Amino acid sequence: MATDALYHEVAEIIRCVLAKEKSVRNAVYGSSYKVSFNNIFRILTQKSPIFVEVRPIMGCAEENPEEKPKCNPFGTRFLTDDAKVFEHNAWDDVEWSEEQQEEAKRIVENQQSMKVDEEKAMRLLSAPADQWDAFYAHNENRFFKDRNWLLKEFPELDVNEACNSEKETVKILEVGCGVGNTTFPLMQVNNSSSRLFLHSCDYAPNAIRVLKSQEAYDPEKMNAFVWDITQPTPQEAPAPESLDYIVCIYVLSAIHPDKIRKALSNLMSLLKPGGTLLLKDYGRYDLTQLRFKKDRLIEGNLYCRGDGTLVYFFEMEELEALLGEFGMKKKVMHVDRRLIVNRAKQVKMYRQWIQGKFLKPNKKALLRLSCESLKFRPVFDEILKDKELRKMKNDPNINGSVDLLYVLMYETLVGSGLNRCSQEMKSVISRRATRMKEVEKELGADGRGIKSIKEAEEGAKKIVIPRYARINTLKWTVEEALKTLETEEWKILGTASVEKFPELVANMKEDEIYKDPHVENLLIFAPNIQNFHEYWMVEQRYLILQDKASCLPAFLLNPRPGSQVFDTCAAPGMKTSHAAAIMDNQGKVWAMDRAADRVATMKQLLDGSKVAIASAFCGDFLKTDVTDKKFSKVSNPCFLSKILIFQVKFAIVDPPCSGSGIVKRMDEITGGNAEKERLEKLKNLQAMILKHALKLPGLKRAVYSTCSIHEEENEQVVDEVLLDTYVRQNFVLKKDVLPEWTHRGLSTYEVGEHCLRADPKVTLTNGFFVAVFERVKKDQEGEE
Repeated sequence: MATDALYHEVAEIIRCVLAKEKSVRNAVYGSSYKVSFNNIFRILTQKSPIFVEVRPIMGCAEENPEEKPKCNPFGTRFLTDDAKVFEHNAWDDVEWSEEQQEEAKRIVENQQSMKVDEEKAMRLLSAPADQWDAFYAHNENRFFKDRNWLLKEFPELDVNEACNSEKETVKILEVGCGVGNTTFPLMQVNNSSSRLFLHSCDYAPNAIRVLKSQEAYDPEKMNAFVWDITQPTPQEAPAPESLDYIVCIYVLSAIHPDKIRKALSNLMSLLKPGGTLLLKDYGRYDLTQLRFKKDRLIEGNLYCRGDGTLVYFFEMEELEALLGEFGMKKKVMHVDRRLIVNRAKQVKMYRQWIQGKFLKPNKKALLRLSCESLKFRPVFDEILKDKELRKMKNDPNINGSVDLLYVLMYETLVGSGLNRCSQEMKSVISRRATRMKEVEKELGADGRGIKSIKEAEEGAKKIVIPRYARINTLKWTVEEALKTLETEEWKILGTASVEKFPELVANMKEDEIYKDPHVENLLIFAPNIQNFHEYWMVEQRYLILQDKASCLPAFLLNPRPGSQVFDTCAAPGMKTSHAAAIMDNQGKVWAMDRAADRVATMKQLLDGSKVAIASAFCGDFLKTDVTDKKFSKVSNPCFLSKILIFQVKFAIVDPPCSGSGIVKRMDEITGGNAEKERLEKLKNLQAMILKHALKLPGLKRAVYSTCSIHEEENEQVVDEVLLDTYVRQNFVLKKDVLPEWTHRGLSTYEVGEHCLRADPKVTLTNGFFVAVFERVKKDQEGEE
C-alpha cells in the first residue's frame, strides 16, 4: 500500500537525521536525498510470507519500480517459441539479440553522415508548432486513431479506481491532445462522470479548433486551450498544484532536448503534491528511428519526419534522470519492447516505447510526519524499555528498523492511526497496543509522556520572533532598497524602539517594516509573513534572510574596507557575506570550512550575494598554519626595506556547537545535543579553535560566537581561553560591547558582563552568545 511506502520513506529520513548525515529539512527537500523504492519493496517482501507471494498489478498497487505495465491482450503474451511468431499480431517484452543491438547501433551511426542541412534544421527548430499546425489543418481528425487502450495501461485515469475514491473531482491535463484522440475516449470510458474534469492542451491552434468543434466537447467538463509547454502558462491553464494527473503520450519527444527542462518545470508546477505524471514515448532504436533515411537526422537523437514535425528517441535512464531533477519519484518505468507482426506479409517490426508513472512527492506531509515522529522519540524510547514492548524491535515486518517503529508508534499514540497501512505493518503494533498505552499513561503520570511534549511545544509557540532581512549592500544601496520596498507597497515605519520592541513586533502587520535599532542595514518584517523566502528580493539575494543574533559577529567585528578577515568555520557563509558587505567588497575574507559539500554550498551563496573578495576553501582550521605567508604577512610596498606587515587583522570564530539556541531547529528534536558528554567535547573543540585563531600573528580583533544557550559552550570557553598564557599576555575581553544591548552573559562568571547573550523570550532572536577579543599591544614594528 502507498502508506507503507510513505512510512518507510519517513523512517529513512529519521535514520539519516539521527546519523547526523543531514538536517530534517535537507533530508526532505535536498536534491541529494533520494529514497530507493527498490529498497522499500525489498523490505516489504523480506521475511514476510504474505508479501513474498505478491505479484505487482496495475492501478493503485504498492509502488514498485520493477512493476511492468500490463494490458490485455498486450502485456501478457510472450514469445517462447520462434516458430509460432506469426500466430499473433504482437508479442510483449521481446528481448533483442546482440546481433540486433549491434545492427541498430550501426544504422544510427550511419545516419550521422546523412544529416539535414543546417538551414533546413534551423527553420524546423525555430517554429516546431507550425509543422504540427499545418499537419492538423490538412488532416483534421482523420489521421490518428482513438487511444482506447489508455485505461488498460493507465487505470488510474478511471475515476472509480480506489486511488481516486477520496477525490471530490479528478482533475487531469492531457498534454499534446491533438484533435481529441485521448480526450473523448477518456470521457467516454468514465461515462462523462461529473467527478472528472479534463484539461487538454496542444501547441497547434488548428488541433484545438478541431477538438472544440466536435459534438462531444462539453465545456462544463472540458477545457481545451492552446499552449506551447516550453512557454509560460497561459491564462486558460489550470491553477498551480491543482492537477491529480498529467498525461504525456508521445509529447516530450516532440520537444527540442534543450527545452525539455523548461517544459517539465512548467508541467510540474501544475501537479498537486502526491499527483502523478503518466507518460509514454519513443525509446532509443525504435523501428521509427531505424527507418529514417537521408535528411532526417538533425542532431544527436533528434529527427524530423517527412512532414517536418520533430521526434526525439529517449534512453530510459535519460528520461528518468530528467524527471528526477524536478524531484519526481519513479513508481513504475519500463521499456516496452514489443514485436508487431504483419502476418499477411510475414514481416516482423520491433518497437521500443518507454512507459512510466512518476509521483510528485508531498514534501509537506513528509516533513510533518518526520518532525512529529522525531519530536516524540524520547517518549517512544522510554516505552521501548518495557520488557514486552521491546520485542517490537525484532518484528520481521519492520526488518529491524527502529526508525520505522518510531513512525508506527507516532501514528498509534499521537497521529491518525494505522488504518491506511497494510495488515502486516499494522500487526507490529496491534498485538501490543494495549500495553503500549498503559506504559505511556504511566510515563504521563510522571510528567514524561505525550502530554508533556505537547505542553512544552505550546509554550514555545508563544514566542513570537520576527523575520529579519539584511539589506545586501553589495547589490544596491540602502536608499535604493528602501525606495523599492516603498514602491512595492511596503510601509517603512522607521527605527524600532528598543524599549517597546516586543510590543511593536507582536502588533506588526504583514506589509510593515521596521529598521533594527542595533544592527545597521537590518530590516524587521512581520513574524506571520507568508512565503517570504519566495519574494524576488530574497530569491535574488538583494535581501538576505539572517537572524539578528547571527548578524552580531560581523557587525561587532567591524572590519575596515581593505582589511583582511579570517572566517574560521565559515559555511554556509552568512557571516562571510556580511563581513564583505561591511568592507564594501574591498580587502579579503578567507572563508574556511572542513566539509567539502558545505564549502560548495557556501561558494554558491557568496556568488549569488555578489561577494567578490572571499576566498572559500576546504580545510581543517586546527591543522592550518596561521603563520603561512598567504594570510599572515606580506612585504610592505611602501618601504624599500624588508619590513613586513601582517595581513589578517580580524577573525570570526563561530565553531561547531549544539545549536540549542535555534528556535524550532529541526535537529534539536533528535535529542542528544544537551548531553553532558557531548557538551564537554564541543567545549574542548571550541576552545582549541578560538586559541588557534588568536595566534594569527597580526590579529587585532576576534569575535567568538555560538548559537547555543549552554554555558559550557559560552562563558566556560571564554574563561578557559583567557587562562591560556599566550592569550592572557596578548588579548583582553573587550568591555562595554554594544552597551545598549542589555541582555549580557551569566553573572556567575566574571567575564559575563562583557559578553552578549541573545534569548528568544528577551531579544526576540534565536539563542546566541558573543564575546569580542582585542589585542592589548602591537607585536610588530610597522604593523600599522
